[in-house]
Amino acid sequence: MSVFRFRVFLEQEDTIYRDVEIKPSQTFADFHNIIMSAFSFDGKHEASFYRSNDNWIQGEEIALKKKVNAQKMDKVLLANFIDDPHIKLVYVYDYDAEWLFLVELMGVEEELKKTTYPRITKTEGISPKQYGAQPIVGGDDSEFEAIEVFEEHEANDMGELDEEGESSEETDEAEMDEEGNEPENESDEF
Repeated sequence: MSVFRFRVFLEQEDTIYRDVEIKPSQTFADFHNIIMSAFSFDGKHEASFYRSNDNWIQGEEIALKKKVNAQKMDKVLLANFIDDPHIKLVYVYDYDAEWLFLVELMGVEEELKKTTYPRITKTEGISPKQYGAQPIVGGDDSEFEAIEVFEEHEANDMGELDEEGESSEETDEAEMDEEGNEPENESDEF
């Protein structure tokens, strides 16, 4: 038996990628799950694979959940879809955040006995945070800009926030000791 070896990389930063191996008899839902695991994402959002050409133009869709004009991931075996040894796919995760991954078939390998598939075979680069950072592309360099994410209950626990997301309390932590008390003025001591 053989296995497909794919490289999955971020569209915004192609130096961050994961190589995965998966059996032709496994589904696109299995492929989705190993990608989520490989990038440490939670897998709680919608996702789709798209057949692609060399210019990464999206074609036929395979969706995680039932959609009009799309096949469902758990119903499509890779063997029934992978018909080109140079196939490329676009994988979109979380339609709101639009995490975009480019997927290339890198080769067909021999299946190893006593090995569980799908599996991650290579990890390159630090995976971005799914929440709290968005990929920013600028000039020749790509970087991740941290964006603070507050859930409503977390913001309320912290106190009221002003327009810039800063706490409206006037407390300066630098002026407090470990117990939250103001330190004694050292100039008063003899």
